[in-house]
Amino acid sequence: MKGVIASRCEAAIIDLTHDIAPFDIWEAAFFLRDVVRYWPAGTIFVCVVDPGVGTARRIVAVESDERLFLAPDNGLLHFVRGDAFDVTAESLFLADGSTTFHGRDRFAPVAAALANGKRIDDLGPQVGDRVPLDYTPGAIIRIDRFGNCITDLVPPATPFAVAVKDWRIEHVRTTYTGDGAFLIIGSTGCIEISVANGSAASLLQLSRGDRVTIVPK
Repeated sequence: MKGVIASRCEAAIIDLTHDIAPFDIWEAAFFLRDVVRYWPAGTIFVCVVDPGVGTARRIVAVESDERLFLAPDNGLLHFVRGDAFDVTAESLFLADGSTTFHGRDRFAPVAAALANGKRIDDLGPQVGDRVPLDYTPGAIIRIDRFGNCITDLVPPATPFAVAVKDWRIEHVRTTYTGDGAFLIIGSTGCIEISVANGSAASLLQLSRGDRVTIVPK
């Protein structure tokens, strides 16, 4: 993919992450949601978590807040708001492309064309029926490698606890210290369930997708 882009344009190529679990559209969607704000206007995000590669699933291009996004139409761009276009301009694809590596053969040359000034509405027809993420707010959305359970809940301005499964967790802290399970506001601005020097997920037997609610105190 880098070779295709570099051979067609002068844009800087930056690896955002290669750590999304294989096939994990949910993880990719939330990761993208949390990092986009830190990138400048004009950034082109090429997002390839694509278990449906080679099928009839669409490739979509979206323009949002002066940034451009390319991704399979599978929910990965759920949190990216903006006009979306079905990428059907086959003249931009590699002529000898495969059915198993659209990242190299389709996404990369289209990204290079956009970097060279190609208009997004020249890629194909506008669409209004993008595939949504299978997601209901109020959940653990990710468990990081330390075992912190990251939720999608924004903390209220007043004192609070959270309820998850049979647990009620009340201690809100600003650092990873203290005994037992506690709550911390993580780098995404959302509530996380943590334990000091250990895994909250293991201690409390929590999993991604578990429902979490805020309980006023």
